[in-house]
Formats: sequence, structure tokens, C-alpha cells
Amino acid sequence: MKKYIAIPVIIIAIILGFKFISNKTEAPIKEKTLRGVYSNSITFLNATTTNATSTTASINANVQGAKKATFYFQRGDTTGQGNTGTSTFSIQVSRTNSATQSDWITYNKLIDNVTNSISQNLTRVGSVALGNDMGNGTSTKMYSMDLQHDNIQFVRCIVVETTDGEHTCFGMFEY
Repeated sequence: MKKYIAIPVIIIAIILGFKFISNKTEAPIKEKTLRGVYSNSITFLNATTTNATSTTASINANVQGAKKATFYFQRGDTTGQGNTGTSTFSIQVSRTNSATQSDWITYNKLIDNVTNSISQNLTRVGSVALGNDMGNGTSTKMYSMDLQHDNIQFVRCIVVETTDGEHTCFGMFEY
């Protein structure tokens, strides 16, 4: 009788052992925060020379499953090369991470970090222009994605520069 009880116990132990081994995965790239959630920071682009002009696409990032996404767009001149132009930033999204430009869509619902009254809706934009002619030549602006209503797989940052200046696109994601 004890022999028949021991066999199912051994089988269950083997199954649980395989399940434990199969659930082990590589350590996530994301860092655990004090609140117990995971976050990830990405510098999409950092152009500090006048050679980085016209349209520059950044690296692509997989943000599937992110609960929050915030972008920081920055323009200035730390190298003395000039800062008379404009940098226009936008975020593009894709479900395929393709190298084909037509697979990327400009995200037109970036939430601007501006003051709104309770009765107003959030201010949403598709692009952000920073430059001396815009009155914000050396500045950093913050925008967020609406991940409550959108399921985003891949993102990248696009900047179009006119004349000169430096620009940086940085993203923070919480999972």
C-alpha cells in the first residue's frame, strides 16, 4: 500500500521540478524600483555635432507591456557649434519593428506636460518643435504616451533639424 502512495508523490515532485526549471528565464533588462515595479530608461538619440542634421531616426525599442511611457525632448548647444535652428521631435510606433518606413506610424497622441483645468481634456500633440525661433532654444520638454487606451509594441524617436544645434530624445518606461 505504501508503495502505491509513494509513486504518485514522486511523479508530482518530478512534474513540479520540471515546472520550476522551465519557469526560469533570463534576468530582465529592466531595473526594479522601490515600489516593486520595473522601469527601463532608453536614450533614443543624442546628437551633439552639426553633422547630425536633417532627419535622424533613433534606435527602436520594444515597449510591449509598459504601463507608463514618458519622453524627454531636449535641444541646446553644449559644444559651441551654434543653436539658431529648430529641432522637431516626434514618436513613431510600429507593430512589426520593420526597417520599412511605411510600417512606422507617427504617434499623434503625445500628452503635453501643460496645466489643464479639471474641465479640460489633456493636450495631445503629434510633434514638438524646440528652437530659438520658437522661444525655447535651450530647453527640455516632457511628454507621455496614452497607454491606457493604446497597446504599443515598438517605438522610436524622430528628430528633424534645421540649421544647427544639439538634440536628445530620452524615454522612461514603467512595467
